[in-house]
Amino acid sequence: MELKEIAIVVKEDNESMMRRINPLIDHCKSKGIQYFILPSQEDGIPRDFKRNIENSDVCITFGGDGTLLFASRVFSPHKIPIIGINLGGLGFITELKESEMIESLEALEKDNFIIEERMMIDVSILRDKFRQYKSIGLNDIVITSGGISRLINIEVSSGKNFIGNYRADGVIVSTPTGSTAYSLSAGGPIVEPTMRAFVISPICPHTLGTRPLVIPAADVIKLRILSKDREVTATVDGQVAIELEWNDEVIVKKSKKVTKLVSLGKRSFYDIVREKLAWKA
Repeated sequence: MELKEIAIVVKEDNESMMRRINPLIDHCKSKGIQYFILPSQEDGIPRDFKRNIENSDVCITFGGDGTLLFASRVFSPHKIPIIGINLGGLGFITELKESEMIESLEALEKDNFIIEERMMIDVSILRDKFRQYKSIGLNDIVITSGGISRLINIEVSSGKNFIGNYRADGVIVSTPTGSTAYSLSAGGPIVEPTMRAFVISPICPHTLGTRPLVIPAADVIKLRILSKDREVTATVDGQVAIELEWNDEVIVKKSKKVTKLVSLGKRSFYDIVREKLAWKA
């Protein structure tokens, strides 16, 4: 791959971070590669960066999974591959270590890498049948009670099939990539990330019989808010929050967009899971 311009997405734009990414910047300068630095932020992208984003050959994120999730929403619509450098923490989707940042660029230049296409979700929120909000996500959408913690009622359907009324602290709809995030903490299964499926996981359900469910990605999931006099919030990838009202419908479907993650092929998904979850070999 010929690298002319790269995007560097950082968790925080400060002196400490600049010191950590300096080896990458020096490498870019020595190779004549243009670069720009974009801090991850929840309030949108400055217009000045939009042209740079579209012209990027690759995006490199420095931080944790949250930084990569931000980059996914920004760069995936432009089909730009993403390299995740983990600066500590759990990091299921930020595969590479800080010491591997230069190696990752050299692997790209030599075409010695693998692209994993990760399924994303399209999320629409309907109020009185009119769309109020639209977003994409790589991990999940989470519907929970806001303010005081109380049970909420959510009607869940898949296509034309009624699944059930969930009375719980909330409901998570995750992608296979998101199955190792909040869904896992809620008791959901681990799903191999290149599969195409949804995981529906209730959060602390009122009845023990309400269990996580895996359904085909071809289905369209509808979640309708049945709770009145409750604060209810929908959150996409833990970063974008929308207040919901009674009878709002949240529509979740497989997106046509995918996140292209760069892998050096040094660690399999199972190696990462075994390491992060401290499974015994």
